[in-house]
Amino acid sequence: RYERMPTRVFESEYHGAQHVADVICRMIRNHVDNASARDIYEELPPFVLGLTTGRTPLGLYRELVKRHKAGEVSFKSVAVYSLDEFYPIRRTEQQRRNFRIHEEFLEYVNVRPENTFIPDPSVPVEKVSQYCRDYEAKIAEMGGMDLMLLGMGAKGQIGFNEAGSYSNSKTRMVALSNASIKEEASAFAGAENVPTKAITMGIGTILAAKEIVLVAWGEDKASVVGQVIEGAIDPM
Repeated sequence: RYERMPTRVFESEYHGAQHVADVICRMIRNHVDNASARDIYEELPPFVLGLTTGRTPLGLYRELVKRHKAGEVSFKSVAVYSLDEFYPIRRTEQQRRNFRIHEEFLEYVNVRPENTFIPDPSVPVEKVSQYCRDYEAKIAEMGGMDLMLLGMGAKGQIGFNEAGSYSNSKTRMVALSNASIKEEASAFAGAENVPTKAITMGIGTILAAKEIVLVAWGEDKASVVGQVIEGAIDPM
């Protein structure tokens, strides 16, 4: 009775990733089956999947690749939208938030290039606002996200929506907090090398998804997970 959202606890990250992979594969297959049964589309509309960045989903992405290679699921009818990206950062940088989405997932599954949407960290600063509006519009054109996969930062943030972000916020450029910069410092060989801004989906964008799965692994996330699940809701 204390849980404010449906919650599953697993013995290990492996077991948790297996469960989430089951959910994703089942939803994709149901989408294909339902659209095919209606037989009203010349081309199957895509299942829209929001992807989180960072280290949290890597085991899950490897499991999805494994199932794809085994013929258990196809991503041909899936469109993917990434949650966030540092700004600015070169496309070749391994510290990019989306570098490992490519290396661990997209390189090995059959998502069509035209159905892959990842925030562009090279957009000129004067064009970022319009770019973010266009990113938001593309999601809306596809009917919104069918499933949003999320991780969670050490302070409970989703994407780069820092504490105090508005619940109706949309895709936008944000300034990173000192805590977020410190959290990323080890990947950049020092806090002074971490980009100070990022492009992120907003909380309103995320909450508009038809389904959301939030994953968090390990003891270092236990305290903030407890606050999110059982604590009072406030702007922070």
